[in-house]
Amino acid sequence: MKRFSCQCGQRLFFEDFFCLACRTATGFAPWQMDMVPLRDDGPRACRNRSEHGVCNWLIAPGENEAFCQSCRRNQVIPNLSRGRNGVLWGRLERAKRRMLYGVFSLGLPIGGIPGRPAMAFEFLEDQRDNPLVEEAFVMIGHRAGVITINIHEADDSRRHAVREAMWERYRTLLGHFRHESGHYFWDLLTGGSPEEFRREFGDERRDYDQALQYHYESGPPPNWSQNYVSGYATAHPLEDWAETWAHYLHIVDGLETARENALGPPPVGHSWEARVAAWMEVAVRINELNRSLGTPDPYPFVLTPAVQNKLGFIHRRLDAWRRASGVPAGAEMRFPG
Repeated sequence: MKRFSCQCGQRLFFEDFFCLACRTATGFAPWQMDMVPLRDDGPRACRNRSEHGVCNWLIAPGENEAFCQSCRRNQVIPNLSRGRNGVLWGRLERAKRRMLYGVFSLGLPIGGIPGRPAMAFEFLEDQRDNPLVEEAFVMIGHRAGVITINIHEADDSRRHAVREAMWERYRTLLGHFRHESGHYFWDLLTGGSPEEFRREFGDERRDYDQALQYHYESGPPPNWSQNYVSGYATAHPLEDWAETWAHYLHIVDGLETARENALGPPPVGHSWEARVAAWMEVAVRINELNRSLGTPDPYPFVLTPAVQNKLGFIHRRLDAWRRASGVPAGAEMRFPG
């Protein structure tokens, strides 16, 4: 993510509602991909800012909407009258907006394509948290454009417990959103090259439900790390794609953030091999920094040659889609959708 500044020169962060130095109300303008002042004669605040304080995205002048381009994608939000649901929803919204920043930066559309569902979100709780709801168990997932997240994933202690129970090295809200966005973009990016996809990831026509049941019963194979970025990626080719896509977004956003904050190497051009090498250097630095503070590695992964090939496939397919759509390679475009 790039570095933002207030009109007074003070640094702003992506989640900020106002400048700490001059107290100017501010917010993120997705049509500009920048933080801008909130003025009476300019962009308007999202309704979820004024009513609930959970959104700092703005609505463009002349746009006749109550909600911003992120919040209007919500189909279901938590029951805000219950306990900590408001806090948990705020965490979900912050992670969602950071994911959207990443896909907007790549020029990817989340709506507006005829015959293709727009990206939407459901934030649900199940009977483990609320006995009054219908759903006994809510799975994180994607179907027909709708990304569903169980709100208990926004509870840090519960998410950590699930991570430990499932022997995962990494489980974050942002990771969930990026993973599920991979399912959303899969057909858009790979529809023209199914055979190349199958050479890298396997045959997606395998029975999905049976594959996941086997994975949950047996776990990943002992040598999974040689060919997959995570144990869960071994479950099915579509999950391998989504896990690898999430890491593609991690790398792209992580490199931009490192560069903007002088924590990594200078820009390395459009070569994906050079970007991966630069990211591996950055990952070592941030892991060492965290270890010096007594905290776990933020990027506990190894990008083997097989995984790098899969990341390269994603990069090529994204470039092919951008060329077909008239988006110059390496250019930053905005598709607020």
